[in-house]
Amino acid sequence: MVDIDKILKNTVKKGKVKIGTKETKSSINDGSAKLVIMAKNFPYQMEIDKLAKKKNIPVYNFNSNAIDLGYTCGKTFAVSVFTVLDDGGSNIINHIKKR
Repeated sequence: MVDIDKILKNTVKKGKVKIGTKETKSSINDGSAKLVIMAKNFPYQMEIDKLAKKKNIPVYNFNSNAIDLGYTCGKTFAVSVFTVLDDGGSNIINHIKKR
């Protein structure tokens, strides 16, 4: 079984991501987003979900809160949402689609 937490950490570390609501909306709208990751307590889930669906961008709902998502990503702050622009070789999109 693949450890999604490790893959998320590698993606943030080696790939290219945009963290935050404004950055996520922007990358979805300009078409650069490949995947959206949302914490379960993200307040704008429905709005981002609709935007992503319109552009056929997969969305992964992280099964914990923003503090845990930030920790998983190797950050010292809470991360409610982020967008993957380049996976840095982690192949996260394929792993997410399999779930």
